[in-house]
Amino acid sequence: MKKVPLFIPSFILLLILAACMGVGGESFDPKVEQEKATEVINSVLTSFEDQERLAEGKTSDEANVIAWKTLKEKNIAALSKDLAKEDQKRLLYLLTLNKAEDLSNGETKSNILFTHNTEIKDVSLDQEKKIFTFDIERSGFDHKLITLDKQEDVWKIVTIQESE
Repeated sequence: MKKVPLFIPSFILLLILAACMGVGGESFDPKVEQEKATEVINSVLTSFEDQERLAEGKTSDEANVIAWKTLKEKNIAALSKDLAKEDQKRLLYLLTLNKAEDLSNGETKSNILFTHNTEIKDVSLDQEKKIFTFDIERSGFDHKLITLDKQEDVWKIVTIQESE
């Protein structure tokens, strides 16, 4: 009779320990998680039609602000809320082309167009931090490293850095 009461608390303790250690719970499968992170990156890289106009302004700075708002609205689920301004600029640069045109009144108009001229060259996993870094190449020469972290159970872009 005394063995039964000791067995039940021991069993409950084992279940709690197993849950804390991730046994039987959610585990990090690198292949599955890389597929999910790659889906996020690909959805951002193809979120608009190629050559689709995202913004128009008198200057490129003005057009860039409008283009970022458009890009962010379409990809809100893929972008971290704390993405730095510099990272926003780098991502916008990777995904767009500026086609300025001279107007008849002597002014210029900046047109920001979306481009599909980017591709994933390499993917690396930081096993310890459980983050993926994608080497994205634009036009065959310009590289940026885009890092994704799992936030709110979704892979999100957290940084965009210059490639070394």
